[in-house]
Amino acid sequence: MPKVKWQLMLGVCLLVLLLGSLGAVEGAAGIPKDYRCTLTTWGWDENYWNHVTAAFNKIYPNIKFEYTPVANGDYLQKEQTSLAAGTPLPDIPWAIIDSRGRAFELDMWEALNKPPYRMDPKAVFSYLLPIMKNSKGEICGIEQGINPAAMAYRRDLAQEYLGTDDPDKLAKLLPDWDAFIKKGKEVRAKSGGKVFMMQGIGDIKNIIREQDPSPWVVKGTVNATRLFKPVLAKVVQFRDAQILDKLEPWTPAWYASYGQGKHIFAGCAIWSPQYVIEPNDKNGKGHWGLMNCPGGNFSWGGTTLGISKQCKHKLAAWEFVKFATLSVEGAKAAREVGFLTSYKAAYADPGFASIKDDWFAGQDLGKFWTTQVAPRIKIRPMTKYDNLIKDSLDLITTSLNNDPGMTVNDAMQKLIAELKNRLPDLTIK
Repeated sequence: MPKVKWQLMLGVCLLVLLLGSLGAVEGAAGIPKDYRCTLTTWGWDENYWNHVTAAFNKIYPNIKFEYTPVANGDYLQKEQTSLAAGTPLPDIPWAIIDSRGRAFELDMWEALNKPPYRMDPKAVFSYLLPIMKNSKGEICGIEQGINPAAMAYRRDLAQEYLGTDDPDKLAKLLPDWDAFIKKGKEVRAKSGGKVFMMQGIGDIKNIIREQDPSPWVVKGTVNATRLFKPVLAKVVQFRDAQILDKLEPWTPAWYASYGQGKHIFAGCAIWSPQYVIEPNDKNGKGHWGLMNCPGGNFSWGGTTLGISKQCKHKLAAWEFVKFATLSVEGAKAAREVGFLTSYKAAYADPGFASIKDDWFAGQDLGKFWTTQVAPRIKIRPMTKYDNLIKDSLDLITTSLNNDPGMTVNDAMQKLIAELKNRLPDLTIK
C-alpha cells in the first residue's frame, strides 16, 4: 500500500481516537441546540436557580434540571459524605464562600481554566479570581456575582432619631464605629430604650470581621491575637454600651425583627433586600435606605458554580455554567432576583446595573453597589480552614452575648483554646 494511504489511514485512526476521548465531555466544540440530557444540582437558592435555568432553556429546551435543596451550612458535609460513600455528586456543585476553601480541596472539581473548558480569567473582575481557585491554581467554580455589602437602614427611624434619612448625610454622621456607638447611646436615651441601633453583637462581629481583608493563615500560623482581639474588643464595647438588641443572626426572631421597626440599621449584602428584608417586612415599601457602612464597605457571601468530575454531560454542564456566569443573557436573568454578575462584559451597557427597589424608596441599589462598593472591595485570601475559624468566632461571640461579665481577655483565651482544638496542625498565637 502506498505510503500516502498509510498516512491517511493513520490520520483517520488518530481522529477517531481523539473524538472518542472527547466523547466524555461531548466534544470540545460545544453541544447542539437540541441536545438532550438531565443535569443535577444541589443548592440553597431555588429562586435564583429557576430564573437562570428558565432563561437557559430558551436556548437549550431539551436540557432538564433536577434541583435538590441543601442548606449552605450542610453542603460541605454532604459532599464529603458522598465522596466517602461513593454516592453520586451533583453535576453542577455550588460552593459558598464560608467553606469554599475546604470544598475546593476535595477531588471532585473539573478545572475550568483547562481544556476543554478554557475559561478566560479576564472575563470576570480580578478581585474575585483568588476565591475561584483551589491551592493548585485551578479554577473550580465561577462566581455568581460581585458580592458587595454595606449598611441598610430604616428611613423612618433614622429621620426620627438621627434627624435625616439621606444616605450621604448619614454616612457623614456615622463615619466609624465610635461615632456609631456615641449616636446609639443618644438613640437609646431618646427612645426610652425601645429602639436599638442593630439586632445584636453577632451582626456587628460579622461586619467588622469582614472589613479587615488580612489573611487568617500565614505559613501555618493563625495570629489570633492580632487578627481577632480588635474585633472582640469592639464587640464588647458594643455589648457594654447596650445599644444593640440581643438577637442571634439567622434565627426566627432575627428575621422577624426586620418588620418590627425597633432596629435602625442592618448589615446589607447584595442579596439581603430580596432574601432577608422584603420577605420579613412585607408592608415595608419605602421603609429602607442603603448607605456606606461605618468603617468601610465590605464583601459578604458569594457562591460559585462548578462542574463535578462525575458529571456525564460535562460540556452541557459547561454551557449552562457559562450561560449563568459568563453571558449577558444569564446576567440579566440573575439581575431579576437582585444579583449583579461577575461577568465584566455585561456592564458595557450603562443601564445594566440599575436596580431600583420599592422597599428602598426607589433608590438605585445597583448603581450604589457598582459605583460606591465593588470598586473598593478587598477580599481576604481563602484557606481550607476558614469555616472552622468562623465557627470558633461565632461560638465566642455567643458566649459574650450570654455572659455580660466576660471580658475581652476572657474571650481571647477561649478563642485561642478553641482554635487550637479545631486546628491542631496550625500554630495559634
